[in-house]
Amino acid sequence: MRFSFKAVLFDMDGTITDSTPFHDLAWDQFAKAHLGAGITPGDPRLVAGRTADVICALLGREVAGEAAQRLHDDKEQRFQAIAHGKLKPINGLGHYLALLAERGIPAALVTNAPRINIDFTLAQLRLENAFEVLLGAEDVLRGKPHPDPFLEACRRLGVAPEAALVHEDSGLGIRAGVAAGAPVAALLTGLSATAARQAGARWVARDYDDWCTQIAAAIA
Repeated sequence: MRFSFKAVLFDMDGTITDSTPFHDLAWDQFAKAHLGAGITPGDPRLVAGRTADVICALLGREVAGEAAQRLHDDKEQRFQAIAHGKLKPINGLGHYLALLAERGIPAALVTNAPRINIDFTLAQLRLENAFEVLLGAEDVLRGKPHPDPFLEACRRLGVAPEAALVHEDSGLGIRAGVAAGAPVAALLTGLSATAARQAGARWVARDYDDWCTQIAAAIA
């Protein structure tokens, strides 16, 4: 592998921190409150995209305006209450970010999450200043699996998508990176190596310790 990337784009949930179990609990609480029944992890409605998209999928109808915002905030407040004090960075993330910074390679956070969750997560991880670009649900009209978030992040960084490395942990995110024209290295926090490669990932790693071992010769 030649590590000649001009930028590295990170997804957030499941990619810089294993927050998915806390989101699953929050969605279960949300479903019990608004649907009268809980929801299990892995329900296909939970991978519809951004929070607003998942809410519509769960309710089975479109929701807009103030009602949509209230439901959105209700879910995210539940998530933050559950996750507060429990988020940890994926193993090796700090070392990897430092390695990129030493080599002048900018890092961007590119997520379907809303800004309130971006700010919360980065504060919990003490990574408020780790990323040159923060791009969330409010910044593009279409979230992942569309390529728009990655294309916009590349535009802001001034790099071509094919020169940017994407780190993702879900099939939805991997497909978005591939559609943008960027090579993808998948973190195996939420799917198998086989599933990651089937979605289009070029490389896979258990965590960033594993990834740094894989790229050690190329980045030396």
